[in-house]
Amino acid sequence: MDLAHVILHVAFCAAISRAPSGTSLALQVQLTDRTGRTHVQTTYHVERGDENQAIVEFDSGFGIYRLDVAAPKYRCSATDYLVLISGHTRSITETLANPPAPPPKPVLLSGTAPQSFLYVQPTFMLFDKSQVTCNKPMPQPLQAQIVVENDQDGYYTWLYGGDSAAPDSQQLVLRLRTPTHAYHYVRIPMTFPMPWRGWPESIQLNVTEDMVDGLAGDPFDTLLCPKFWKTSAG
Repeated sequence: MDLAHVILHVAFCAAISRAPSGTSLALQVQLTDRTGRTHVQTTYHVERGDENQAIVEFDSGFGIYRLDVAAPKYRCSATDYLVLISGHTRSITETLANPPAPPPKPVLLSGTAPQSFLYVQPTFMLFDKSQVTCNKPMPQPLQAQIVVENDQDGYYTWLYGGDSAAPDSQQLVLRLRTPTHAYHYVRIPMTFPMPWRGWPESIQLNVTEDMVDGLAGDPFDTLLCPKFWKTSAG
């Protein structure tokens, strides 16, 4: 099985940022799955350089993981959840903090995508589900915390905010820009928010060039609900 390769950018906390250039730092990186099994547990020794971050790399198999990064000497750490896709390279940034932030509670959406996907400027948005209907004009989007990481052959999305809204009350939509600078809005068939059960729900949507090209000729600024845009639970 092909492994996923992770390029992890670790942004320093304030205590490390005050350390002199050339200081040796010990960064502990741990990757665990839902059962608590450890897949990566490594201490990296890096040198405090001119930039306010360090870069470390590791490999792991396909899956959904909890990532913990810590600099024990400076009492700084970070926790996140991420999806790894076999044979793909992920470049991810985590910021160390003191005191540590509580673990996040995201819904994870990810998938493979061609490089041309970046050209249509993919933007994920949330709408009130009671106000959107297929083939009808789009209302104003909701204020939402959505973090997207686009790589050359895939994308990874963290959706937050499920604690403050009723389950399945919001509709996730992908906005794509056309060559004429108009916008297509595509419904992503998934439930949001989802109840937090101690581990993030993961949804996979692989995007192909044919899927994007298939929107040509469809109306702009309306909710498109193509049946061939399908998701699967991870």
